[in-house]
Amino acid sequence: MGKFWPLAVALVLLTLTGCSSSPSYEVTHFHSLPAPQKQTIEVSFWDPELKRSIEYGQYAELVGQYLGSVGYRPPEGRPTDLIARIGFANRPIDTDGDVDDGKPHGSISIGVGSGGGYHHSGVGVGVGVGFPLGERKVRTEYVRIFTLDILRRSDGVKLYEGRARSEGRDPLTNAIPNLIEALFQNFPGESGQSDKITLDR
Repeated sequence: MGKFWPLAVALVLLTLTGCSSSPSYEVTHFHSLPAPQKQTIEVSFWDPELKRSIEYGQYAELVGQYLGSVGYRPPEGRPTDLIARIGFANRPIDTDGDVDDGKPHGSISIGVGSGGGYHHSGVGVGVGVGFPLGERKVRTEYVRIFTLDILRRSDGVKLYEGRARSEGRDPLTNAIPNLIEALFQNFPGESGQSDKITLDR
């Protein structure tokens, strides 16, 4: 048994690496969103405390690029037709597999598309994982959630509500771009439906 132990450890590590590199994403959409007709849209976070964060500004920029790719336009120096509010959370899964699925947070004004005026990244969020080679293994799993709401500015009516969710041990900073990409697969999707999305890598 002793001589096979290093091989067993290597197989465990390979399995864990494979699981974290190709996660699936659960994406859910609810909406009464009409087809984009070049409406202008502003991207902001739910949490106003994030407006000074360079890292979170990068996520808003990325969402703006995706919105631009599906037919919306960036702000043009006057109030936009629509407002997109984004939020995210990184919650540890408890021993029963449950998770606090509270409303993610996020408020920074930023435009759509790949033009100038955007912010770029900085802060990281650490995630721990441990698996001692003894009688007991401990692994910390997290559920990562990204949300997008689109509201009509004129009356505040919500037109779209979407969520992308995944589980894993990667840092949140690595997970968010993939969550955003998964959310925009087949955007805006069928209202009331949840889909499993696997990204091609």
